[in-house]
Amino acid sequence: MEIERQFHQLYPKLKKYSYFLAKNKWDAEDLIQETFFKAMKHYHSSEISAALLNKIAYHEWMDTVKKRKVEVFRTSEEKSKEDPACKTNRLIDLAKLLVNHLTPKQAVIFMLKEAFSYQSGEIADLLDTTKMAVKSTLHRAKKRLNHNTSLQSIDSFWQEEERKKLYDLLYRSLQADDPVILIDCISTLHSLAETPLLAKPTHSYSPLNMYSMAA
Repeated sequence: MEIERQFHQLYPKLKKYSYFLAKNKWDAEDLIQETFFKAMKHYHSSEISAALLNKIAYHEWMDTVKKRKVEVFRTSEEKSKEDPACKTNRLIDLAKLLVNHLTPKQAVIFMLKEAFSYQSGEIADLLDTTKMAVKSTLHRAKKRLNHNTSLQSIDSFWQEEERKKLYDLLYRSLQADDPVILIDCISTLHSLAETPLLAKPTHSYSPLNMYSMAA
């Protein structure tokens, strides 16, 4: 198709500009995809140029930055007002929810993505899998949390000892706002034992309010 050939020609320049804006490959890849999508949705192929794609990418990235700042501000504001006992109970409930309704891999991926804002590519690197596999697992995890009563039991995926261990790791990671507590122990989880723990990526995360999603 003509549009595919056109995007193939424009891709190198957009990739370079997206990496310049985002500073990391995971955000840059997401930005490229979103830019192409918006260009196809709002413009005729004859209107699409390198300059237009760069303009769309710039505004899309500025929107992303603004949203992240708002999320960080809201989360910080909520945390400063929250009673310590209420926070502890909420984190306990969340950790229990994940180990009682998700498989071990789903729980780990959901935690890294939704609580600590890891990109799918970063999680894929940590678990030695593909970004598509991470997205697929995350989708199934969200489906389970929203419709768990109609889904197959996940008990066969767990050993009780590992359920208790992962619960503790999830809780302590949330309590300390530190994903490294979980990441450092991934290789010790029996169900993820085949997953080699790679070097921890340099990652700046913004803890998001995942609790409403899991409700």
